[in-house]
Amino acid sequence: MVRKIPTAVAAFDSIIKGGVPEGSLIMLLGEPGAGGLEFAITSASKLSIARKNPERRPIIIGGYNDDTYIPSGTSYISLTRNEWEVKRLVSLTVNTDLYTSFFDNFRMRDLSPLYFKNSSVPRSWVSSGSIFGQVEGKDILEEIVKFLNENGNDRVVIIDSLTDLITSPQVDQNVLIDVIKGLEKVSKKWSSIIYLILTEGIADRRMEQILYDIVDGILVFKWYSSEKYTIRFRYLYVPKFIGVLAHIEEERVLRFQTKVDYNEGFIVTYTERIR
Repeated sequence: MVRKIPTAVAAFDSIIKGGVPEGSLIMLLGEPGAGGLEFAITSASKLSIARKNPERRPIIIGGYNDDTYIPSGTSYISLTRNEWEVKRLVSLTVNTDLYTSFFDNFRMRDLSPLYFKNSSVPRSWVSSGSIFGQVEGKDILEEIVKFLNENGNDRVVIIDSLTDLITSPQVDQNVLIDVIKGLEKVSKKWSSIIYLILTEGIADRRMEQILYDIVDGILVFKWYSSEKYTIRFRYLYVPKFIGVLAHIEEERVLRFQTKVDYNEGFIVTYTERIR
């Protein structure tokens, strides 16, 4: 039996019958600020709360069934942010409770010195000179694989970001495709969910379609504006998701209206259905 791992976005989990299949490789594809990164932060934070506080599980993940599994912690790979910057980002996104939970049993691989080592960015802007010396001769994709081999199982894995990997002159795109294909295969052996964050419109059409084909699920985060309203709305779409999309179609869901709340993180505020 394939267990389910909740995303911990409660209204979304209620539609997809409790969560996503463990071992899912999920692309969070979105317009800037539309909620992709916030979804990942919320998921990791609230799963951590549910893991440590069984009495709060009914509120956070809607209960705990025999086929529900909660990973033991979070593994975070950052291409351009160091740990201090990640902590600052999370603190500005969610409240203290969610922030503290996000960093409980947290492991991080900061690849920013390696990412920027051959760029025109001054070393003093990125890190200390001594750290730059430690990355000589290392390869970004090899370092990602090494970290995941040691820290990928039984985790909420966040790769921040696929956008940085696609736009880096250091990363061979064919090798990147092979690594993602391999990650999709090995993830089925892990009790994890893996989030790949990608900004919409960055990858060319060919690369985009290859990535769509590899991953298990795609969550699309978009902005919507109308002449009738003075504010913009965020929406979540699910164009592909093995083991999940059937439930969404059964519920006749067209899209999810969402928002990012400082105290609740990423939440679904309204579910639009096909009439």
